Amino acid sequence: MPKVRVSITGLGKDFARTQHQIIQKLSDRQVFEIAKETERVIKAKIKESIERDSSTGNLENAFTTVKITDGWGVGDIAFLDQQAPQWSFMNYGVTKSGRKTPPRSRGAFATGNAAPQAGGGSSRWNQSAGGQFLINPTKSITPKNYIQKTISEINQIISSVVRRVKL
Repeated sequence: MPKVRVSITGLGKDFARTQHQIIQKLSDRQVFEIAKETERVIKAKIKESIERDSSTGNLENAFTTVKITDGWGVGDIAFLDQQAPQWSFMNYGVTKSGRKTPPRSRGAFATGNAAPQAGGGSSRWNQSAGGQFLINPTKSITPKNYIQKTISEINQIISSVVRRVKL
């Protein structure tokens, strides 16, 4: 990560204060742009990991740039837990409680009333309390690692933004 150190002496307090304000404004803008670019990259990583065409985009859309105390971040955990509770399970391949397979549930595949088959084809499982079929998954979720894949690109994102965003 690039570091910048600025030392100004002998030019008066107004000059130093103005320079500090300019540097602060530039760094705030760069941090915001880094967060926006990181949001774009994580959404792309999530899209790349989709296995079925019937994705709702809910997981992807839950990752947003958010204002935090000292700047900007991507993905508010409380918001993710509410809007896309599967985010951690899909990324890490394990629930917070340690379970590695999805829970049993009632429902049917979107293709109609056909009985569930291994793999489910390209259809989406629609869970409903009065669902016609009970599904009991036995295969573990394959971790998508979209967070780790995004983190692996963070140095490139930072360098790109610092070169591009100027006053």
